[in-house]
Amino acid sequence: MSERSGLPYDLEAERALLGGLMLAYELDPEQIRHLEPDDFFAADNREIFRVIAEAIESGVDSIPSLAVVDRLRQSGALQAAGGAENVDRIVEEQMVPKAGIEEAADVVRRLSQLRQLITTAREIIETAQDKSVDLDNAVERAENAVLAIRERRSGENPMRSMVTISKNLAERMAKGDWGTDRGLRTGFERLDHQLGGFCPGHVIILAARPGGGKTSLALTMAARSAALNQCGVAFFSLEMPGEELVERLLASLARLNMHGLKREPPLPNKDPEQYYRVMSQLSDALAQLDQCTLEVDDSPGISLADLRQRVRRYKRNLAKEHPDRPLGLIVIDYLQLMKAPNLGSGANREQQVAYISKGLKALAKEEELCVLALAQLNRGVEKEGALSDDGKTKKKREPVLSDLRESGSIEQDADAVLAVHHPDDDDDEADANRAPGDPNNAVLLLLKNRHGPRKRIKMNFFRPWTLFTEQVDPETSPEAPVVH
Repeated sequence: MSERSGLPYDLEAERALLGGLMLAYELDPEQIRHLEPDDFFAADNREIFRVIAEAIESGVDSIPSLAVVDRLRQSGALQAAGGAENVDRIVEEQMVPKAGIEEAADVVRRLSQLRQLITTAREIIETAQDKSVDLDNAVERAENAVLAIRERRSGENPMRSMVTISKNLAERMAKGDWGTDRGLRTGFERLDHQLGGFCPGHVIILAARPGGGKTSLALTMAARSAALNQCGVAFFSLEMPGEELVERLLASLARLNMHGLKREPPLPNKDPEQYYRVMSQLSDALAQLDQCTLEVDDSPGISLADLRQRVRRYKRNLAKEHPDRPLGLIVIDYLQLMKAPNLGSGANREQQVAYISKGLKALAKEEELCVLALAQLNRGVEKEGALSDDGKTKKKREPVLSDLRESGSIEQDADAVLAVHHPDDDDDEADANRAPGDPNNAVLLLLKNRHGPRKRIKMNFFRPWTLFTEQVDPETSPEAPVVH
């Protein structure tokens, strides 16, 4: 950072931002949403950013240096921008990136606001030195000037009239809309009844021990949400490759034992009946999956900034390709694998996870979607609990909120915390002797429900199919299909 006339600026950050924008294959308007040309200290950088911002606002996906030079020439500002040679140098300097676009934009914006604050402070001092000035007017002008900087820093005025909100609610209620259908249906009827669906702005935590089926359950929720609500769903898998995810999803949709089929693949010349049955089930599953607008990103170790950028990009692409299917849900598998921010040498992992948790809540509210974040439970849940009714064996202990690994503020930020519990997990030998259609008992625990009671939902877990279903009375409540 440099200073001229006592004002802070960073020309390298300004040029890094401009170069990054001109080199980007796909521009994200959100990256510069809070920036204006006057935020740039150098006059030539202001002119270059002005034409880039105008191009982005017009809807272009990219704005290479040749297009920037052409726009500058058409507007008569090429000389003020330092000429075509200056534009080319900016791009060449960024061929080996010195900073990411968002990082450079944050530096440019922060230093601009510091310059505004310094300039405002100087004006306040100059006004205060005038002995004849009206004190009340001077104080009011000073307050308004500082408030303008604060509002600019937040990007928009977040205040909304309570009267307006209450009138909107009353109008909805008069039409019979009491908010019960505001959330996305997951196809798990009892869960939807307790949570009101997966609501926009909410963060739902789904926790389990490794091997507890949280990925399988999340996949089923993602597919059902996409199909039942005709919305887009983005699944961020930080642990498992996309191909394995699709295998699991197809196994649950087709109700096939993929592990067994891999060991003994069906062959048309060996057992044609089995072969055509399996192919028919897979074909039906693919037809169901074809109804879903479900995208997978299996990049490992993404950061909160990466996630925010990719969600916004997918949201824009979805609006272009499927304008009738807005992005409604993102799934993160799993939270503790996200890349941690640098919070200083004294920060521990719990503080880093807390930072990520708060960022997910902010993302859910900003983008008006639901975030389903998977999380690991501590080993403590594997310890035996109280004696069973027969007094001979011990029950497995049910998870509690404090069992969330590196919980930090996860339980505080989340609107709901779900935990998968297997009270009577069998050993591998017993599982091997179990018929494919004979499920294990499982329980989905609502450890936290900010908007309703905490409940225990009995589930079936068909381990060979990696499929969860709710336990229901077939005479009164038909089982929800995997995908409608």
